[in-house]
Amino acid sequence: MSYKKLGMVFGGGNPIVLDIGETYTKLGFAGEPEPRAVIPTAIQKVGGPLTYILKSDRSCISQHLHCATLKQSISKFLEKVFFKILQINPKHQRVLLCESLLNPTKIREVIAEVLFHQFEVAALVFAPHHLLACFTVAMGTGLVVDCAYNETIVLPVIEGTPILWAWQSAPLGGSGIQDEIMKEISEKGKIQVHDEAAKSVTSRLSERVLEDIKVKACFVTQYERAKLIHAGKLAEWRKKNVGDSTSEQEITKPSPALSDMVYPLDGVTRLIIPGSVREEVAEVLFEQDNDDTSISTMVLDSLLQCPVVSRKELAQNLLVIGGTSLLPGFRHRLLFELKEFAESEEKYRSKLSQCEFRVHNPPVPANLVSWLGASIFASLESFQHRLVTKEYFNQHNRKLPDWCGLPFPDKTPEASSHTTPASFKGGSHLGSSKNK
Repeated sequence: MSYKKLGMVFGGGNPIVLDIGETYTKLGFAGEPEPRAVIPTAIQKVGGPLTYILKSDRSCISQHLHCATLKQSISKFLEKVFFKILQINPKHQRVLLCESLLNPTKIREVIAEVLFHQFEVAALVFAPHHLLACFTVAMGTGLVVDCAYNETIVLPVIEGTPILWAWQSAPLGGSGIQDEIMKEISEKGKIQVHDEAAKSVTSRLSERVLEDIKVKACFVTQYERAKLIHAGKLAEWRKKNVGDSTSEQEITKPSPALSDMVYPLDGVTRLIIPGSVREEVAEVLFEQDNDDTSISTMVLDSLLQCPVVSRKELAQNLLVIGGTSLLPGFRHRLLFELKEFAESEEKYRSKLSQCEFRVHNPPVPANLVSWLGASIFASLESFQHRLVTKEYFNQHNRKLPDWCGLPFPDKTPEASSHTTPASFKGGSHLGSSKNK
């Protein structure tokens, strides 16, 4: 059966592609080279602040999973997506949603319930966005490094199959950089109103301002300069808190690579950001904690968990995605540290020293790589065999199958039938379809 006829079974038009992140959502249609829009994953009352619907409170265990208004918030957000931005009636449409394999099941089940029962979509599929990212650069085997807002996830993909036992995750992302910006500005930054004398920053800046400073002012410094910065900070800390005699040594941080930046907060108020802050805040991604964990060590640890025969190929196919990785100097610093640690650290040298690390250069910015992969996948005929219908969802107590257990029909559904066939075949990777 042709792709056009399959589209008639589940609804006309190209499938809708949504990449709903914790901070931003990318949305558009299958087959398009870039999203129609990138919007905050938030709702807003008239005259009120933005309320992010999926941001979790990491200070408590329950986070957002038991929020009574989660379903209502998702419904309002999707209503804006379909009717105001895409300007399409989602009824009888097919929807592809990109998601992390580590996302809470509760969230995607609520999204599925809203899509099926309120917007009456014909079918949908949740696809792992690390795997979809590989479609953008046409690789079947690679190591995907996703540096996002709240955390960084490293996930190997071998022959189109995510290797779940080798994933690595740490709370290293854009939110950590923004917290560090606020901390450093509180200590070193100044606020000036009109021509008055500059004063210290006493109140917390808004998240919008912090994000804007991160994007416009900050960068990742070179490895050699970073070592000097870390040595200087350590000496200062020892001198202040420990009284260690070694802190008296002349260990000084390098002079700032850039001059101070004047950031306008409004028409009369200016924020003066020291050059050292612009250079140092991104170091939170690469500073090793008490467990020697950083983005670079996560990549190497993930490689150690993979089969020996695949390590060299994975190292040569690094795919860096996520908005935080757009910081200038990020990829260069990551590559340099990977080579340095693989040759100098004992636990890596014996097993990874022969690996050659290379990073793919995708055709779109790093934060759009997964969406473009989803757009490509939703244009393929094999996409039809991954769809989950409303009937299947209701028959299985409103539970969605995992990616590896998605319904995989022996036969393509006929136009007269909207139910999922009872006979299935398994398949764990993209494109593993059996067309009749």
